[in-house]
Amino acid sequence: MDKHVKYFILAILLTANLIFQCTYSFSIWDTFTSSLLIIILFYQFANLGQNKVSKFLTYVMMVVCIIETYIGIKNNDWLLAYGSFGFLLLLLWVCLEPTLNTLARFFLRHGHFSTALKFENFSIFIFGKKPYILAIKGSTLNMLKRYDEALVCLEESEKLGYDHPFLYSNLGYCNSYLGNYEKALDYFKLASKINPKEFGYLFSISQILIALGNYDEAINYINKAYELNENNELLDELIEEINKLSN
Repeated sequence: MDKHVKYFILAILLTANLIFQCTYSFSIWDTFTSSLLIIILFYQFANLGQNKVSKFLTYVMMVVCIIETYIGIKNNDWLLAYGSFGFLLLLLWVCLEPTLNTLARFFLRHGHFSTALKFENFSIFIFGKKPYILAIKGSTLNMLKRYDEALVCLEESEKLGYDHPFLYSNLGYCNSYLGNYEKALDYFKLASKINPKEFGYLFSISQILIALGNYDEAINYINKAYELNENNELLDELIEEINKLSN
């Protein structure tokens, strides 16, 4: 089903809910919570994917569930209290995996590699080996200089069908550090093919080509990198290195 049709159905459901609330017992709070519930459940069952909006609304719904649980306990409405608390637990379970992955990415990005690895291992322990989290774990292990372990994670992610320059670049770095330059070159070229505007991929390809003695091809990639960053001193150093080695 087309995504536009799905959103049209969602609009109909929200309109029907508004009419129902206005007809029987209109309350701004009830209208808000019921509409929020419809949106969250619709995202889950209509396969619209988890985007930033749906994630934000899910976290808002968690707060709503806490408030509803408190209201139920305060008014001795145990059906409301237990129902809200049960739905809160369900939302926590639904959000646990993306939350663990987000935390792993956050700590990896900010250089706290050991902490990132703990969240990655916890996610794998609970939800199994998913391609995306294996790629993140492989990147973390690269940063911790545990290259043999990183290679196992990254290759497993690739076998499970993860197709992303993030994975291929990490496979390139890992193989490069392990001395597998031909493999590293293939992975960096694959990453660059997917994302040709990434300076780091072109620079790494140039470095490996120089190490392999392919100076003409290296100069070709250096020129591509210059197109993205004209005044980069690292590229100047690569040119100087080629001139020294070729003389």
